[in-house]
Amino acid sequence: MPYFIFRISADKTMTLVNSCAKFGEAKELCRTLRQSQVAGAAEVIRMVFAAAEHDARRLLSEKRQISSPLEEWEA
Repeated sequence: MPYFIFRISADKTMTLVNSCAKFGEAKELCRTLRQSQVAGAAEVIRMVFAAAEHDARRLLSEKRQISSPLEEWEA
């Protein structure tokens, strides 16, 4: 499964930048893109591991449930 790198704007519009087969390549690309951003930019660079692009978009758009430290102790 590939790693997908997206540029997410302030209005939550996702633009696929690239996909990489290896984690190291994807991490380095994300680092380079983040360093080249203008300070205070409203865009966010995100990487996600998914089977297909539509799965990656779904994962990034889902609201994640906030976990509490108590949940970890209860498990």
